[in-house]
Amino acid sequence: MQFFVLGLLLFMAGQRLFPQPKPVLGPPNAERLAAMVENYARFAQGSVSPELLSRFVETELRDELLFREAVLRELQFRDAAVEQRIIRNMRFLDAQSKATDEALLEQGYALRLHLTDEVIRRRLVQIMERLIVATTAVARPTESDIQSRYQRDLEMWREPARYTFSHVFLTDERSEEMGALVSSVSAENLNPEAARMLGSPFLSGYTFREQSPDQIARVFGASFSEQLAAMTPTQAGWVGPVTSAFGVHYVYMEAFKPARTLELSEVSQRIARDLDREAESQAVTDWVTTAMARYEVRRS
Repeated sequence: MQFFVLGLLLFMAGQRLFPQPKPVLGPPNAERLAAMVENYARFAQGSVSPELLSRFVETELRDELLFREAVLRELQFRDAAVEQRIIRNMRFLDAQSKATDEALLEQGYALRLHLTDEVIRRRLVQIMERLIVATTAVARPTESDIQSRYQRDLEMWREPARYTFSHVFLTDERSEEMGALVSSVSAENLNPEAARMLGSPFLSGYTFREQSPDQIARVFGASFSEQLAAMTPTQAGWVGPVTSAFGVHYVYMEAFKPARTLELSEVSQRIARDLDREAESQAVTDWVTTAMARYEVRRS
């Protein structure tokens, strides 16, 4: 008994003085980091700052952790998409193989293809994220939360003015004909479809519905959009002529909706979905922070 107690005390002391080393996480995969930097430079057209590079490093470590935890839980054996990816890879490696899908799947797992395929890696990271959310008590947004977010982002819910209109177009070369065209439309009380036959072709079309000033500017130019806003009628009717970068236009304004701020009742579901996504993302972040404490993290 004395030797047993002494051995137990020595074992406990050894565990305290010489704990088991933590598994190592990192350093980040250099190829994935390089791809992140390249994608950012291509789409953002700017250089990567040290702060942004640090975020890329943390993202890579986070995904690597989630991938490892998914593999530890053997989630790769429970997903049809992963299985189909492995079978496809095996058939690519040997296009002449007559083996069944089940045999190829078994061979693929034996070759550990699920550990080296980037598509499978991303899939397992996503599955692990969903598993975390499903097993975490995520608080749903209350009416007070929704109201607070609405007030915080009130400017975001500003709906621009909307224009529904048709137009008759004349090129710069025919701009001097606009006076006669306007007179004909007025004298004959022509509708937009009939009036269009007096004009020139316009590649972007003739009828535009529920268009914001920005959308109109992208088609006709900023000057056209500004002129149209300045002469908007209170009821349906012809306005203009209005000039653009392409020529001159006679515009039939069918409907106009002034700018307004959307009511809370109109956007509450969208806000609730945003709050849900944020809460779920935070749950994953908290889980990763806790799990990462079990690892020796090497960032470089």
